[in-house]
Amino acid sequence: MARRLGQVNRMRKFEKKVADDYNFRFHKYGAHPKSSLWFSEQRQLLRFELIIKCMKNNSVPDFFSLNDIGCGYGSFLKQLKENFDANQFCYHGFDLASRPIEYCQRHFSQKDASFSCGSLPAICADFNIMSGTFNYAPGLTLSTWRDYLFSSLNSIWSVTRHSMIFNLMISEEAKITSQAISYIEKDTVTNFCKKNLGVTSEYFSPKLSKEITFCVRKP
Repeated sequence: MARRLGQVNRMRKFEKKVADDYNFRFHKYGAHPKSSLWFSEQRQLLRFELIIKCMKNNSVPDFFSLNDIGCGYGSFLKQLKENFDANQFCYHGFDLASRPIEYCQRHFSQKDASFSCGSLPAICADFNIMSGTFNYAPGLTLSTWRDYLFSSLNSIWSVTRHSMIFNLMISEEAKITSQAISYIEKDTVTNFCKKNLGVTSEYFSPKLSKEITFCVRKP
């Protein structure tokens, strides 16, 4: 019991650190990829294009709901609108950091879009997507981060009706860099998803050579 309580407290401390760092970056950079630790808008859009490709390759329903977990300042919503009719989907954005969420609530909130602070969605959706959500791991050991990743994927899978799509930094050997960026072996992720979740596909862009987008689909 005491060990589990200690783990919970560590994760709360970790999530607070992530929220504080992203709030600081948003205050400094505003609605810009730098505030979300992306190198450039071009690379950010490439990731979004891979997620959209995953969705379209897996038979998007005529109307679908989508949870964007780690939504930042809402840039993926713009990409959705460029690929799907606004009447075709219902969007929910979630993020640990309050400042980007407040920005989204001022600029994007509408009938079919909502934004909330939080690490995990409490509502089911056809699609749950995460772009860069698990890349930043300040203060965590590699083992603790891996446990956090897989625990989060299990929880998100439980509120997924159609597909769960996420990207990760990939390396031959798992590591967390001095900048607190996490890397994991591709097969570790694929094997976990296939064993514990559902049918798993991988999407790759040569312009994002150290990343893979995983798509896990319900049977």
